[in-house]
Amino acid sequence: MSGHTGKGAMGEAFIVRELTSEGLSVAQRYLKGVRENGWTPLPGGLLTDDAYAQPAASAVYVESHRFAGKREAGQYLAERLGPLGATRIAENAPLWSWLGMFYLDETTRGGGGAVQYAEIAHLIDPAKHNRLDRSHHRLKMAYDIWTLHGEDAWWLLDQPVGSMGQFTLRIVQAPELFRSRELVRLVLSLYVDASTGAMRPGTRGQDLRSAPAGSLPRLFNALAQLSMTYDVYGSMTSSQVLDLLPSEFDRFRPSAPVA
Repeated sequence: MSGHTGKGAMGEAFIVRELTSEGLSVAQRYLKGVRENGWTPLPGGLLTDDAYAQPAASAVYVESHRFAGKREAGQYLAERLGPLGATRIAENAPLWSWLGMFYLDETTRGGGGAVQYAEIAHLIDPAKHNRLDRSHHRLKMAYDIWTLHGEDAWWLLDQPVGSMGQFTLRIVQAPELFRSRELVRLVLSLYVDASTGAMRPGTRGQDLRSAPAGSLPRLFNALAQLSMTYDVYGSMTSSQVLDLLPSEFDRFRPSAPVA
């Protein structure tokens, strides 16, 4: 570890906490300083002092851990946080803010990662607790992808835990699509070459007007149109939705049917 978080030895267990409003302010100032001036030691007591971080409702523990990617992070957090209950985990901004600071080294690769998004990558401010903030939080993104989709979202899970690719963000920030296991499977089958793990050319585009035919923005639009007649966000399978897509998506259709 780089040591700037002030945690103990790798593998030492810590009780999970939730940042207080004072703790959040201290963390925000610290990360702003990191972004502007570079890495410095974490403020003393931020992770363990009751003034900055209160123990979570149930006694659960986490350890310092270098995650191989989003899959490992999502699996680990789902297992360790499970006793808190899915609802409390999902909407608990102070919990995710504490975890963001606890695993700061791990999600920035020992202080070497990009820091231009430091605050929203690691903290969720309850006063600004919106979908944008939640989707940028590195650990919450990994947890959500794993708990909602498991290995069906294999390509998203294969990414480094600290990464914030635009393709992944667009999926996570499209709530109706992201909640659908079948549609996430469809997206990956269309736009990722399963044999190489590489994205197919021409998949992204910036907006509907300029996006290439069959690209992700065009898929969002097609799904919205189809949803007026079909239950694409609910009961339909990925292969059923695939059959309804217009011809512009033909160039991305997988060689084998989507199960």
